[in-house]
Amino acid sequence: MRVISLAAALWMAAAASAQDARLNALHATLVTLRSHAKEASAVDLGARPELTVAKHQLRDWIESQLASLKEDGDEKAFAVRINQSLKAVSVRDKPESQNMLGSLGEVRIGRREELLIVTTAVGIPNCSDDESAYGYRSVNDRWQRVWESEQNDYSPNKYTPQHIIAVQVARSFLGGPAFVMTLGYEQWCSSAWHPVYYRVWRVEPSGGSKLLIDGSEIAYMPATYSVGSISGEEAGGDGHIDVLIQCAKRSIDATAVVRDTIQHLLIDGDKVRRVDPVALKPRYFVDEWLTRDWSESTNWSASPTLRQWHKRLHAGFIAGIFGYPTMHCVTPDLWQVGVDLSDAASPIAPQPNAYFLVRWRPPYHFTMLDISDKPWPRCTQEDREADEGRTLFNIQERPW
Repeated sequence: MRVISLAAALWMAAAASAQDARLNALHATLVTLRSHAKEASAVDLGARPELTVAKHQLRDWIESQLASLKEDGDEKAFAVRINQSLKAVSVRDKPESQNMLGSLGEVRIGRREELLIVTTAVGIPNCSDDESAYGYRSVNDRWQRVWESEQNDYSPNKYTPQHIIAVQVARSFLGGPAFVMTLGYEQWCSSAWHPVYYRVWRVEPSGGSKLLIDGSEIAYMPATYSVGSISGEEAGGDGHIDVLIQCAKRSIDATAVVRDTIQHLLIDGDKVRRVDPVALKPRYFVDEWLTRDWSESTNWSASPTLRQWHKRLHAGFIAGIFGYPTMHCVTPDLWQVGVDLSDAASPIAPQPNAYFLVRWRPPYHFTMLDISDKPWPRCTQEDREADEGRTLFNIQERPW
């Protein structure tokens, strides 16, 4: 028994020493990162090779601890132990500093379907964290990494660090691939407008993943208002994966400033297509139709002749005012939306008013039928209910 106890003690001491070495190496990398904090800017966000090294050292150390987490273990208690150990290696000069380069954020651990999801955070300038997410599957009583989301391309216009709001998992049928969706946004301390990112990967049962959706919107984020869901058909269904994103983006209406935007995407194999709903009320549909490229707007148009109107009104920056109540027409499924649009070339000089004839079929299927510079004579019933706020999610409070 003494021999066994001594061997066990030596093994535990060696294991502890190896873990200390991993944490010491991570700390050294974070110190190197922090030494460049003064030269790091809001443009390059401290993007250096050491940032990737720190992400991988952090990930690898957590993976070395996963053996103690059983398949039916307590992820909450495990996360507490992980975060307590990491406090000692995080580097930051002042707690109130807006430059967080070299610090570590909270590690979050939870289960989504059969996957264990681990989210990590390494600090960067401008009140921001660069968060990464990893998915693990239990194989022969060991946690095997089968999916990851990291931002390691630091080229201009390629680096998109983000705070990850949610990681969700769905599958198309029992035993089939898992589909992982991340929803996140870029953190800043200086603006309420941030890119919102939504991404979906297919994760095969045998391992390996493929990115299928990589989308973004510039959204209004004074609070974390960005929601999404992913769901799949049960066995015997059509095998589609359904992705739904809702956030607040800039409205062409200068008085409203923001509006809800909907991204409803169907995944079928490697193909992704956008489907209804694209908006939840007539005004937002007109806004979406005007601001999207014709290659998208044509899908919501009754006739290709509307392209001329779209070309005339569509611009890099479209602004105006929904200066008239939305009117219900004599034909039950038709509505009129009136807009005072500014001239993109000369915003001070307004363009003629535009009146959009929209078909609205339940629940949220919109089609642009026609556009005129005069009101439609058969659309005379004011419909304030058509302009009321709507949502596809159980959102308790919006930030506007």
